[in-house]
Amino acid sequence: MLLGFNVEDVRLILNLFRMRIRDRYMGSALGAVWAILHPLLLLGTYTFVFGFVLKSKIPGADTTLAYTIWMISGFVPYLAFSEALNESANSVVGSASLVKNIVFKSETIPVAAVLTAAVPFAVGMLFLVVLLLVDGRGLTWHAVALVPVVCVQFAFLAGAALFLSATTVFIRDIAHILPTLTMLLLFFTPIFYPIEAMPAAIQKLTFWNPLYQMVRPYSDILLSHRLPDWRGLAYLVGLAMLLMVFGLRYFRSLKGYFEMKL
Repeated sequence: MLLGFNVEDVRLILNLFRMRIRDRYMGSALGAVWAILHPLLLLGTYTFVFGFVLKSKIPGADTTLAYTIWMISGFVPYLAFSEALNESANSVVGSASLVKNIVFKSETIPVAAVLTAAVPFAVGMLFLVVLLLVDGRGLTWHAVALVPVVCVQFAFLAGAALFLSATTVFIRDIAHILPTLTMLLLFFTPIFYPIEAMPAAIQKLTFWNPLYQMVRPYSDILLSHRLPDWRGLAYLVGLAMLLMVFGLRYFRSLKGYFEMKL
């Protein structure tokens, strides 16, 4: 067992994940195909606006597509970040009938909600690889480093999801406030602009921004062909471990009171 989860819990998480994807697009003509089309349309729009309309460039780059690739390398992990937190915050409240009528480990619900972010993330990464190939770039052996980076990112999100989903049962406003907060964090994180554009004092503080430490390794690995900064990755690993342990304890300490609030 790992953190109280066993093989049966993993199977339950995967089943809940499939149910969430199916239920989200139930009744639509294209069904779960929207899970792929939505991020494609979003990323395609950003590519068109920044690459062909605004023709944005970054210092040292010869083409506008270079900026688009750099921007999307940060925006794709942000998409996963935003999707995971916004989906998971209301996951327990949205599964009230399951929590009240079936005996199971309810902490699997927010973890399954975090997994829904894997769909737009995977689509976005494929889109990014296509752009890299179109721009005449390739992948190097450094791409292997993406595996631990992605694992740490989703561990961080799972820990945050456990905390947010349990708190939302008692404070429903969180589910309404969170989309605004994640959007603000997008613009306060160097994703659309380089960190050098920020004041020197803010640049130092940005190191402690977890979202920055999530998005930075992608450009390091895929564009600069180097391993991510070990200090930032170690910081993110530490945060992920703390969040997972604290999030689980916090969730398990409150789940006995869920039925009274749902």
